Amino acid sequence: MAAQSAPKVVLKSTTKMSLNERFTNMLKNKQPMPVNIRATMQQQQQLASARNRRLAQQMENRPSVQAALKLKQVVAW
Repeated sequence: MAAQSAPKVVLKSTTKMSLNERFTNMLKNKQPMPVNIRATMQQQQQLASARNRRLAQQMENRPSVQAALKLKQVVAW
């Protein structure tokens, strides 16, 4: 029995652009990153602080929290 080798497969090129050209174009067309990351972080922190203040205010207005605070004041006196 003679070993038969598989026929050679030849793939035709589906593009005329090399990988180097393709990646170079991708880098050129890439969207610029935010220049000032610190400003973005500060904006996010301010937004989070505003949300936390709103949540704290909502908690203060809950009857169960108000009752607990009054109880604490009575015990402290």
